[in-house]
Amino acid sequence: MKVTVSEEDKLRRKLQVEVPLSEVEATYEAVYAQLRSNIRVHGFRPGKYPRHLAEKRFQSVMEGEAMQTLVPKYYEQALEELKLRSATEPKFDNLDIDKKKPFKFDVEFEIVPEVKLLPPEKFKLTEKKVKVTAKQVDDRVEEMRNMRATYADKGAKAAAIGDAVTFDFQGTLDGEPFDGGSGENQRIEVGSGQYLPEFDAAFKGIKPGESKTFPLTFPEDYGEASLAGKPVDFSITAKLVEEKIPVEMNKEFFAQFGAAETLEDFKEEVKTQLSADQEREAMQAYHEELTEQIRKAYSFDVPETLIEGNLAEFEHRLSHDDPEALKDEKKLKKLKGEEEEKIRENIRVAYVIDALARGNDIKANEEEVRQRFFYQAYMMQQDPQALIQNPMGRRMLMQIEQSMITTSALEHLAKEVLEKGGKAKPKAEAAKEKDKPAKDRTAKDSAAKDGAAKDKATKPASKAAEKSAPKAAGKEKSEAKPKSGGEKTPARKPKTAKEKA
Repeated sequence: MKVTVSEEDKLRRKLQVEVPLSEVEATYEAVYAQLRSNIRVHGFRPGKYPRHLAEKRFQSVMEGEAMQTLVPKYYEQALEELKLRSATEPKFDNLDIDKKKPFKFDVEFEIVPEVKLLPPEKFKLTEKKVKVTAKQVDDRVEEMRNMRATYADKGAKAAAIGDAVTFDFQGTLDGEPFDGGSGENQRIEVGSGQYLPEFDAAFKGIKPGESKTFPLTFPEDYGEASLAGKPVDFSITAKLVEEKIPVEMNKEFFAQFGAAETLEDFKEEVKTQLSADQEREAMQAYHEELTEQIRKAYSFDVPETLIEGNLAEFEHRLSHDDPEALKDEKKLKKLKGEEEEKIRENIRVAYVIDALARGNDIKANEEEVRQRFFYQAYMMQQDPQALIQNPMGRRMLMQIEQSMITTSALEHLAKEVLEKGGKAKPKAEAAKEKDKPAKDRTAKDSAAKDGAAKDKATKPASKAAEKSAPKAAGKEKSEAKPKSGGEKTPARKPKTAKEKA
C-alpha cells in the first residue's frame, strides 16, 4: 500500500491511497467465487456460467463488492500507519476501480487535535472534608423510620406537627380563581416544608371538617412567573387528620436496609453510607471545579466539522424553542456566536478528558456499561437486546461508556491534584487571610501571596459546586404525596437551584 498525506488545514488531512494490484485481483477473485455459487441462469447448470459473461453481466456488482471490501480496510490501515485519529466522518472521492490496475482513492477528514496535558500542579481544588456526625446519623435513622411509617386516623383531634392532613383547597388572585390554584384530596405532612411556610402553617391545629381562609404572597423568585410576588387568598378544608406512627426499630426493620441486627450495628451501616454520600458529593464538586478550570486553561484548534454539526443542531432546537429568532438575522447571529464559543469549549474539554484517559489507560468496565445500558433500556420500557441493534441504542451505549470514562478520568485528576498539594483554601479561610494585617503575616504567608500573584494566569477561580450528587437508595425523605390531581398546587415550596439540579 502507498499512502501520501497532505495538510489541507490545521486539522484537515487528505490521503491518497493506492492498493496493490495483487490485492485488487485477490478481492475480485473472492467476489467472483461468491457470485458464481449464487448465479442461476437458464440454460446453464449452477456454477457453469462462463466467467467472461458473468464478469460482464455483473461488473457493477463486482466493482461495488470489491470497493466495499478494500476501502474501509485500507483506510483504517492508512490511519494506523500514519498514526492519525479521525475526528470526523471521512469523505471518499475518485473511487474508480479496475481489476487490472492498482486501486487508488482519495479520502478527506479532520483529525483529533494533539493535546499537551498540563501538570496536576496547574489546578487547584477546595478540599472537601468527609466527616459524619452523630446527629447526622440519628437524623438519617429517623428519616428511614419515617419512610416506613404508617398512619392512623386521629378522629376529631386537631392536626399537630408530623401529622398528615387530607384536604381540598381553592386559591384566588384578585378575587378570581387561577390556573392550578385548586385541588381535591391533597395530602400534606404538617411541618415537613413540602409547601410554602404560610400554607403549611395553616394546617397546624386544624380539625377534620374545618375550613380556613388565609392570605399568602408568593416569593419574588417563584417558579411560576404569573404568580411570582403576587398576593393571593387560599381556602382550605380538612377532610382527614392522621397521626404518623414510626416503624419499630427491630431486626425486621434493620433487615430492609442491610445485615445489621442491632441498633448499634445499624447506625454503623448508616454512617458508612453517609460517608460514601459525602465522598461522592465531594468528588462531584471536584469534577465541576476541574471542568471549569480546564475550560479556561486550554486553548487549541478543534475540528470545524464538529462545530458546524453542533451549530446545525442548535438551529434545529431554535426552530422549536424560539422560531422567531430564526427570522431576526441580528439576534440569530448573536445567539450562534455565543453558542459557538460554548461548543468549542465543550469539545476542548472532551478532548482533554480523552487525552487524560488515554494517557492513564482509563477504560470503562464492560460489565458495568452493560448493566447501566440494560437498566436504562428497562426504564425506557425497551428490550435491551432489540435496542442495541438500532443506531439510537448504539449511541446510548457509547454515551454510557464515555460518561463512565469521563467520571474516572476526572476522579484520577482530582486525586493527583490533591495529592500534589493543589488545595485551595476554603472561601471563609481565604477571606480571613485577606483581611489579616500585614504585620501579622508570616514569611510563609507573604511567600504564598507572591507565588499566587506570579501564577495567577494558571489559577482560574474555582466554581463552587451547585449540583448535588444523586441520592443513594433509601436516602430520600418520606413525603406525603397527593392522592389525586393537584400536582400543580402553586402553594408547594419551589425547589432550590441545587434541588432542581
